Amino acid sequence: MKRSRFLKIGAGAITSVVGVHIWRQESQSQQQALAQGILTNPREFNNRDRRDQTDQQCLTLWWGQMDRLLGNGIASEVQLLRLLRLNSAPLNIYGDLPYIYREESAIEGINHDIAFCQMCLETGFLQFDGDVRPEQNNFAGIGATGNGVRGDSFVDRRTGVRAQIQHLKAYATTSPLVQPLVDPRFDLVKRGSAPLLGQLSGKWAEDINYDKKIMAILRRLYGLLGLM
Repeated sequence: MKRSRFLKIGAGAITSVVGVHIWRQESQSQQQALAQGILTNPREFNNRDRRDQTDQQCLTLWWGQMDRLLGNGIASEVQLLRLLRLNSAPLNIYGDLPYIYREESAIEGINHDIAFCQMCLETGFLQFDGDVRPEQNNFAGIGATGNGVRGDSFVDRRTGVRAQIQHLKAYATTSPLVQPLVDPRFDLVKRGSAPLLGQLSGKWAEDINYDKKIMAILRRLYGLLGLM
């Protein structure tokens, strides 16, 4: 039997891919024990085979939904911090952002992986080398239209993240917001017009490769999880 790896996805993955993803690699002795088990306990082997098939079905479903704005992300706070660290982000200032993104995204039902990677693109991994300044707490270039236009400002980091999540929700669905509105441009969006990441190009930003740039960062994140 060839050595194999199985992605373990938490319960409820058929509707929302959530939880910790663990790679398990069997040793030679475990493989021998498994082979013996096939002979002595075929029922248990069949049960295990069905579990593995379910895992593969969940993984396939997740691949097909990874670009949807609505849904749950799969990256932990530690993994999001690692992405920032590998790209020289100032964690001494923004070390709490992964927690804020996961929490605010979960409240509104937005995929925090996509929202976080969008922030990484918009801020240059929190270097703020564009028109928006760090003190604006604007992590998604809301209102920044280029040519020195700095865009909107927010009172603190959480409010800035919340505005981004609400703006994403405006594009993703016609469902009402859970929290009070803080996004000053929410009503300018045609509700539900961009439920997929690929549909943000030309809407959120004029750059026709906007979605591809976010997806490239998303793939780097998933590479850290061992999924790419």
